[in-house]
Amino acid sequence: MCETHEGYGRWGNAAHRAKMRKLNHDQRKEYVKKLWLEDSTKYFEWKAHCIRANSFPDFFGTRDNPIPIDESKL
Repeated sequence: MCETHEGYGRWGNAAHRAKMRKLNHDQRKEYVKKLWLEDSTKYFEWKAHCIRANSFPDFFGTRDNPIPIDESKL
């Protein structure tokens, strides 16, 4: 569940996850690019936790089958 202190921290990770749940696919792409541009290290740590927790299987994929995303092309 993206609740560790890596990435955006315990509450930041949860807040970004909650925001993503409210967005459609195109809005998620825009939001992810914004997060990536602001701080790619925090973004990639958060994304890794979300993949491990299967938080957004339709967007990031799952632990067993992650979806490759080129954030620079979003």
